[in-house]
Amino acid sequence: MAWQAHRWVWRLESPVHIGLSPAGFLNRTRLYIPARAMWGALTAELARQNASGAWPDYQSIGRDLQENARFSYLYPAEQVNGRWHPWLPRYEEGRGLCWQRQDGGDPLPDRTFRQRLLSTHPGTAIDPASDTAAEGTLREVEYIMPRWRDTGAPVAFAGYVFLRDGNDPYGLKNVKELWVGGESRYGFGRLSCVQLEGPVNDCFGISLDLSDKDPILCEPEFIWAHAPLDGGEAKAGAWEIVLGWDQNTLRSEASCSPCWKPGSRAKGKIRFRLLGNGLWQA
Repeated sequence: MAWQAHRWVWRLESPVHIGLSPAGFLNRTRLYIPARAMWGALTAELARQNASGAWPDYQSIGRDLQENARFSYLYPAEQVNGRWHPWLPRYEEGRGLCWQRQDGGDPLPDRTFRQRLLSTHPGTAIDPASDTAAEGTLREVEYIMPRWRDTGAPVAFAGYVFLRDGNDPYGLKNVKELWVGGESRYGFGRLSCVQLEGPVNDCFGISLDLSDKDPILCEPEFIWAHAPLDGGEAKAGAWEIVLGWDQNTLRSEASCSPCWKPGSRAKGKIRFRLLGNGLWQA
């Protein structure tokens, strides 16, 4: 049993909203796309493509994808000299959460980086009886813009997909367009694949062991996914409870709660297993 790793880049064709706990009337967004969101979007697309006139078998195809593919989290990427470079989170001593482009340069504080990437969209519900705004429904939806605010250049998301034994389940590598995240009825969440390369031997610069039952990330300095807390595998960072809907049931993505957040600093020389739900398990 072995895996093949491929690097892919998805360009934003519309704003994207990846749900996070709200702050007052602001529906916040994450700055990255979790593996579970990518798995869900691909499951929906591949189930429809392979339906053959019947009702799409979302459940079966979703299980097969979790068994035969693994997905990294995807991070905002900026194109420089024809190459897409992702911005990765990292917790710095005395500075907290920062973002640094993978090809180098000074880390940006989280607040500064968010200003480059985010905007908001106001909305409300309409009371049909009065045709006016319904009481208590005024809100703003935070979203990732399809272009960087300071340069006007396109925004993309870069990440990795791991395929068991080099297979291509349901034609996954041929998918050219996806809808991911929330607010899709307003046109949010459209991504187009602009690059798929590989096989490659690293994941965000981390060396890989692809001969085990799950892909292994070898001794990373930072954790670029959620990682269960019970392993004691990080020495600095932040915690977060990771929940998700599955078959109309809200459940924790980890066997323990909470998890280390992406960007937490790994503790020592630890190898992480990439699980089917995208979490890193020490």
